[in-house]
Amino acid sequence: MNMLVRVSRKSFLVLEFFNGLSALAGGIGLILNPDGKALGMNVEMLSATPFESFLIPGIVLFVVNGLGNTTDAVLTLRKHNMSAYVAAFLGFVLMVWIVSQVAWIGYQSFLQPLYFITGLAQVILAYVFVVKNTSSE
Repeated sequence: MNMLVRVSRKSFLVLEFFNGLSALAGGIGLILNPDGKALGMNVEMLSATPFESFLIPGIVLFVVNGLGNTTDAVLTLRKHNMSAYVAAFLGFVLMVWIVSQVAWIGYQSFLQPLYFITGLAQVILAYVFVVKNTSSE
């Protein structure tokens, strides 16, 4: 395995854990406090969305972004042959999540562009890993 493949695997592993663990924490916060106040939000932010509270977004955040990324990070650690594809998919899902969030509730925090960028980086690094790993076979 060449150096670039090792670096990209480690990099998207870090991104998966970062995105996953922070989504688990945020999801738990929203599930336990669906009014959003514990995370500095309020339900008025949701007036233009189909949600009356942060419960459903919290569950989706916890399951998809949280459990999805942390589970794939474990697959990445175990060098599963599909982990890069899953990482790319989950990075794309995170970008869609952020774009949807900004479209519905507007720009609220520096965390929105931060997570969009980490999702994009996860997609790019997974792609680099897949391309370089396939071309070295």
